Amino acid sequence: MWILFHFIFLHVCNVSPLFHFVAVGVGMAMAQIHIKKLSTSDIVPSACMLGLYIGFYLTNELYHLGFLPWWVTSICGFRKQTAFIWAGGILLGCLLYALTWRERIGHAIMNLSVMLRTKEQSSTSIALVHLLLGLVLGSIDWNIKNAYVDVLAGFSAVMCVFFKENMSWFSIGSLFTNPFSTGLCILHGLSPFWYQYYKNNHFRKVKYTYYFVYPMLIYLVLFFREEIVEVRDKYNI
Repeated sequence: MWILFHFIFLHVCNVSPLFHFVAVGVGMAMAQIHIKKLSTSDIVPSACMLGLYIGFYLTNELYHLGFLPWWVTSICGFRKQTAFIWAGGILLGCLLYALTWRERIGHAIMNLSVMLRTKEQSSTSIALVHLLLGLVLGSIDWNIKNAYVDVLAGFSAVMCVFFKENMSWFSIGSLFTNPFSTGLCILHGLSPFWYQYYKNNHFRKVKYTYYFVYPMLIYLVLFFREEIVEVRDKYNI
């Protein structure tokens, strides 16, 4: 699970965006020896990888991936999981209530990106993703004194392509990045085989299910609640 160690390294060491440019160079070099070449099959995993980094930068936390079982179960609509989805929805609603909209959006992007990233990527596609991230984040000041940290992070980002990913372990490992998020282990305990269900269904959505409405409703309720509060404050109602 190299990707887990990579993001923990980014989280703990406060790596600057300079590492994205390092990853570009390493990725293009690795492309010469990597078996998988750039193709149209890289489009979806590249977009998901981009989303994962964007979500991480928006939230500055990894524990949000502890909700991955709930997001996968809800979006895919696994049967006989109503109690789990209700319980997880309450936990998610309580968490999102305490966050800003920047963090809420980042939370959703992170989980959906990991959920949809089911195929391997080529080193070239990883380099292109990091090039885009580096250009977008290029206005941020860099700390040259910690350049060695950025170099290590750049190498680490590309090494992810040589290790198989298991989103279940990625989600569980993320729980231990924050002392308060370990309580989400209960969420994993309520549906311990969610990843097996996901794999056995070949990473597709179950037909004729509407559990995907639950996350949409949670965000809508939060939005309208805050709009009502803002109107009340504005007009002293």
